[in-house]
Amino acid sequence: MRGGSRATLRSYGTDLEQFSGWLRAHRIALDRLDRRAVRAYTADLGRRGYAPTTLSRKLSTLRGLCRFLTEREVLPADPAAQLAGPRRLRRLPRALRAGEVERLFAAVERAPGPLGLRDQVVFELLYGCGLRSQELVDLELQDVRADGPELVVRGKGGKTRVVPLGEAAVAALEDYLSRGRGRLLSGLRGLPPPTLLVSRRGRPLLTSDIRRLLVHYCRDAGLEHASPHMLRHAYATHMLERGADLRAIQELLGHASVSTTQVYTHVSGAHLRRVYERHHPRA
Repeated sequence: MRGGSRATLRSYGTDLEQFSGWLRAHRIALDRLDRRAVRAYTADLGRRGYAPTTLSRKLSTLRGLCRFLTEREVLPADPAAQLAGPRRLRRLPRALRAGEVERLFAAVERAPGPLGLRDQVVFELLYGCGLRSQELVDLELQDVRADGPELVVRGKGGKTRVVPLGEAAVAALEDYLSRGRGRLLSGLRGLPPPTLLVSRRGRPLLTSDIRRLLVHYCRDAGLEHASPHMLRHAYATHMLERGADLRAIQELLGHASVSTTQVYTHVSGAHLRRVYERHHPRA
């Protein structure tokens, strides 16, 4: 659990509260925790219909707690030592097609005023830099390096990476910083926040704000509902289809392992077919 993001730590806290409530309901003291209690709790979790990723996290939290209690000699032996996690299905990420991205950006560019300028930055950085929504709202003014031009991004686990800014993102940032952000902060009392993106009232944006923006603009563009992460998937998929190196995409996305990035090699079968027909002598 060390080095986790704020969202991850909140999730672990919720998992611990849930387990604590279960122990109270079953009148089991923490220092009396044994394998039978662990099995009963995990069986209860299994009956609740959690998604595999959520169940896997809850079991990981339980294993971490039991390991901690054993190391501190609160428990004589680790009751979760043999606890197996659920099999996690590797689902292919859905990405917006290039034409859908163009329709989305056309809807954003029609938005007027300082909020429209801000929203162009939001979508240029989600798709143009492949940012996670949390990474986006965490950006501060000092994270924009004009000499690159590039962004300093704080990712999962507190890891920092630097990503390049494209011409469209640079233009959107310049417009927002010169004609948008100051107007959004004009009614704010007190010191302005250091965050790059602010609301109409001058407060920092939240990830829930980003989701609402995407729903709004998808509706305007006549698209099905999309998530901010789908723009990150589109960023990786479209670069791969245009010949980008997988290792480079790994660095740009901030993936700790290339195995995480390799899922994008399965996204576009039609693209791989075109590459094969273009390059293999017997195709």
